[in-house]
Amino acid sequence: MKSLKIVSCLVFGLALALAGCQSDSPTEPGGGSTTPVTPKPPEPVTTYRVTVTASPSQLQAGSGTPSNITVDVVRNDTGQAPPDLTDVVLSTNLGTFNSPGGAQEITLDLVNGRAQAVLYPSTDVGTATVRAVVGPSAGAANVQIGQAATFFVSSIVPGVGDPQGGQDVTINGGGFDGPVRVTFNGATAQVLSVTPNRIRVRTPSAAAAGVSVPVGSTAPVSVSVTINVNEAGTATDQLDNAFTYAHGGTGIQQPEVFSTSPSSGTNDGGTRVRILGSGFQAPVQVFFGIGNSASSFQGVEARVDSVTSTEIIAVTPAARGFGQILLNQLASIMVKNVSNGFSTVSPGLFKYGSEIIISSMGPGSGSFTGGTRVTIFGQGFDSPVAVSLGGIAQSVVSVTGTEIEIITSGVAIAQCPANGIVTVTGVSVTNIESGASGSAPNLGFNYTVPRPLIFNVSPTSGSIGATVTITGQNLGGTVRVTFGGDTATGSSAQILTNNGSTITARVPTPPPSFTFTTQPCDGNGDGNAGGTQSIPTPISVTITDLTGTGCATTLSNAFTLSPSASQAACTGDTTTPTTFQCSDGLDNDGDLLIDFGVGPTNETAATGCTSSTDNTETP
Repeated sequence: MKSLKIVSCLVFGLALALAGCQSDSPTEPGGGSTTPVTPKPPEPVTTYRVTVTASPSQLQAGSGTPSNITVDVVRNDTGQAPPDLTDVVLSTNLGTFNSPGGAQEITLDLVNGRAQAVLYPSTDVGTATVRAVVGPSAGAANVQIGQAATFFVSSIVPGVGDPQGGQDVTINGGGFDGPVRVTFNGATAQVLSVTPNRIRVRTPSAAAAGVSVPVGSTAPVSVSVTINVNEAGTATDQLDNAFTYAHGGTGIQQPEVFSTSPSSGTNDGGTRVRILGSGFQAPVQVFFGIGNSASSFQGVEARVDSVTSTEIIAVTPAARGFGQILLNQLASIMVKNVSNGFSTVSPGLFKYGSEIIISSMGPGSGSFTGGTRVTIFGQGFDSPVAVSLGGIAQSVVSVTGTEIEIITSGVAIAQCPANGIVTVTGVSVTNIESGASGSAPNLGFNYTVPRPLIFNVSPTSGSIGATVTITGQNLGGTVRVTFGGDTATGSSAQILTNNGSTITARVPTPPPSFTFTTQPCDGNGDGNAGGTQSIPTPISVTITDLTGTGCATTLSNAFTLSPSASQAACTGDTTTPTTFQCSDGLDNDGDLLIDFGVGPTNETAATGCTSSTDNTETP
């Protein structure tokens, strides 16, 4: 209606306008004119594209196999990652993060726009929605948590291998639950990794499997898989004639590739790859590319360093330029015998990717004696690997492309840490066969060093040789109990029993540095305390761990030590009895009167003495 009022004002003329054309608009003040205030534009809000991925996206309810959760974040306006250490809040409605029974909501720090965690399944069946929130933006992924999968073995890939063994093969199927045991005709294979649908193993030799494979012949064997070894739910499934040991002849041969090691490398190329198979005849050409057959294959030639009939050492080409098709791809390998033109294509044998990246590690603490199971998360891992933590080699348990499980080694303690923790920093992973390595210099692990604790000493007093009971914590192993000083200056007590939380010991003779408290005493009974005697005195109790930490704890004045009979005796009292002047028979004050009494020759109260024990005979 404001516009109508303005038009009305114009129609009725200038005079009316001068009189003040009013508006009923609540935004305009009545009377007069003011300069309008330009509103301040709102602060721009940064929004993000949050991508959450879960691998695998299906888990078995109640199992110990987690899903790897990866969060990638970029700004919507610039396409760049947010600053490092930006918070991302990860939550789930089913399952827990980083450990079975852990939290359902955690806060992570983004590094290069990425954060990672693991989701462990609950015992409930359903869909776990994993949600990541960064500022005003969010992303999510679903993980299906279902009943235990049916256990079965479906195939072995590749199904042919060298009689010498050592090939990496994959066993496909379902319901795989570790620990697992895999045998080839009864010979145990080395298990490299286990997922619910796939087991990767290294084959034993034909001789170990009990079969003979002359030149030019083959020998099929059965492959058996046992799950939950030595645990409840143990089950076994077998495929007959599932794997064939083949020994090539000496004539014209068709090359065949069984496996590659390592099976991954960087996009930069330069990874030395050991290709195992049969029918190789020098000279050969090796190509890394895309395609499942010779007719569809597109690839880039690799450098060949050596060739035997069963092994080729080749160096991967870079995934750039003509090799751009290989960037971050699962590549096929073509091997061609140049002399006869025979070739073979083996799909998906080598994974191109980024260099080894270590993103996180958990748990982040454990005993200084070692033995803690720790999982290192990242990418580009390929068995076998060498892992060091703070420069100390660790024991590797299992390896996948994104996870390494280790058991920590113990550390030597030069001096007991004040806070009970020794922190080492720097995690390093090296793929042994390719030489590729990566490190996380700022990633640390806290070795906990338990310090003995004393809660109580009972009884609280007694003499040398008395039996006392000391209760506390971390008292096990080899310890020393001392009275009146530390392990170097105190007196060691004889330990009678020690169960880790309770020690019984005999009170020792205190060290020379200890002195009893003394008090004055009247040794000769003359009424003067001219002597001294020792009295019960508090003494401190110390427990020192001698197992390598040197940690000690002292409970000050925990025990009151009673002196021996000789120490408690009053000594040094040499005073003489007091002579009373008013009873000594002498005129001490020269008044011709002696002592207290009655009569003209005796002192009285009026003349200076009040009693026969008065020492102040005065005029």
